Amino acid sequence: MKACKRLEIVIEKPLAKKVAAALIEAGAPGFTQIDQASGMGDRGRRHADDPTGSSTNCVFIVACETEQEVVKLVESIRPILTRTGGICLVSDAYWVRH
Repeated sequence: MKACKRLEIVIEKPLAKKVAAALIEAGAPGFTQIDQASGMGDRGRRHADDPTGSSTNCVFIVACETEQEVVKLVESIRPILTRTGGICLVSDAYWVRH
């Protein structure tokens, strides 16, 4: 196992392409996008089964090997989060390499 940082970004589904593009442009080593996330936050309840997708969230998961990668990725999505809301969590994790 290798120590890494885990970024979890929860954002409104209509903004997923913008977040993905920002991550790619900032040099993300890769990411996982999980669509149809639901929950509750400061903007109220979000439903994964909304047929329009306007009140559905998605989650991005990114594993970073260096602190520099984390800073670069967080700074790339910060303007999106500032304008539209959402959340970005950074935590310590272990990468099980195969």
